Amino acid sequence: MPKPPTGKSQLAKLAVAHKPTPRQQTPRKEDYIEIIYELIREKGYAKPVDIANYLHVTPPTVTGMLGKLGEEQLLVHEKYGGIILTEKGKSMADSIGRRHALLVSFLKLLGAKEATAQKDTEGLEHYIDTATLELLSKLVDYASRNPQWWNQFQKQPP
Repeated sequence: MPKPPTGKSQLAKLAVAHKPTPRQQTPRKEDYIEIIYELIREKGYAKPVDIANYLHVTPPTVTGMLGKLGEEQLLVHEKYGGIILTEKGKSMADSIGRRHALLVSFLKLLGAKEATAQKDTEGLEHYIDTATLELLSKLVDYASRNPQWWNQFQKQPP
């Protein structure tokens, strides 16, 4: 087995990578905002039972999270009524949507099938750094504007 590279050890690099970073929102809260936004966009409304079905959780779990999201002023939910995203919630949903679309585009560019790209994006989208997203965006844009370059790149042996 090869030795780790000199300089910073692999263990030290892993420790840095696993160090928690301050986040405004948790991945689960982002999932809720994303689903609520899509439900409203596609159906015109979002109900707790629909959220529960799409996130594979129980309705009481949804109710609890809706309360937390309401406290953070991301949405307004009236008991037995509709759910409305606030401007802050819409802004967050837009950001999540752009991040999601970029990651799906990147994975599809690499050759992933749509279903795989969607599933893998769910694992990546909450943890990828903004600076890394900007780099991926540049690559996706460049590859789409220069298909001959990308085709040549793909022909390279692994």
